[in-house]
Amino acid sequence: MAYNPNAIFVSPSSLSDLEKCPQLYFLRSIFRNNRGNKIQLVSPALALGQAVHDTIDQFLALEPGERNEAELKRITNLLWGNNAAGEKGGFTDKTQEAEFRDRAEAMLAHFWKNDHFKNAVKAKLPNFPKVDLDRDVILTGKLDWVEAGDDGYYTIIDFKTGKNKEREDSLQLPIYALLVGNIFKTHKLKAKYWYLDSTEEMEEVALPTLAAALEIVKKKAETAKLVVQTKSFQCRTGKESCWACRDMQAISRGEGKLVRVDMSRKQEIYILPKADKTPEAEKWADDIPF
Repeated sequence: MAYNPNAIFVSPSSLSDLEKCPQLYFLRSIFRNNRGNKIQLVSPALALGQAVHDTIDQFLALEPGERNEAELKRITNLLWGNNAAGEKGGFTDKTQEAEFRDRAEAMLAHFWKNDHFKNAVKAKLPNFPKVDLDRDVILTGKLDWVEAGDDGYYTIIDFKTGKNKEREDSLQLPIYALLVGNIFKTHKLKAKYWYLDSTEEMEEVALPTLAAALEIVKKKAETAKLVVQTKSFQCRTGKESCWACRDMQAISRGEGKLVRVDMSRKQEIYILPKADKTPEAEKWADDIPF
């Protein structure tokens, strides 16, 4: 795929942001600060999700014979301390952090009890999977796990760490199906969610056909393309900001406190002084892209 300087990248999280507020989409997907980095507001839920996902990712990168409970706990302790402890995770006090740390350990206990991943082998994927949707629109996403079955099907598994169930109209798994189908040139696809916070078992999800998924995603991507081309990044309310974008806007103005730099994601991680949340913001507090 040739480099295209005008390309717009769309993913499940960026399309979700655009649906909430164009200004949120701009600040998370397009804006770069004067050091050329993305910005991110950390919250306990986000820190929890990243810690669990990164732990599982590193654990599953090990050869099956090296995957044991002690190693899982070692990785958990290391990543929590480096990336989530204290202000780095947006925690206001030790009691709050302990509550979320307990949740993380419970999720990883659910993960360990399921024998499937003790020996499962991941299908080989590009580090940055992508599909051209249009000459200036590229679809991408970060897949947790894909494996090839003896029946010729590829199974996509997405680990969920939030308390909320994924919406039925979520584009996450259809987008992943498009990526996997394109990479392996197949329509033989299955998909599962694993809600680690509440269950030890995976939940199979019915996928649309790739043609149907492509039609839906193309329409959403065209909206994103139009927003970028016309620079229509104003808040959806017509005001300076709304519940969805106001905190990210505050960070972009330099009002946040830098607590960590995530070089792998090219992000600077910030916290904001404690502020009351609106009822709408509370509703989406656990709405993280995991």
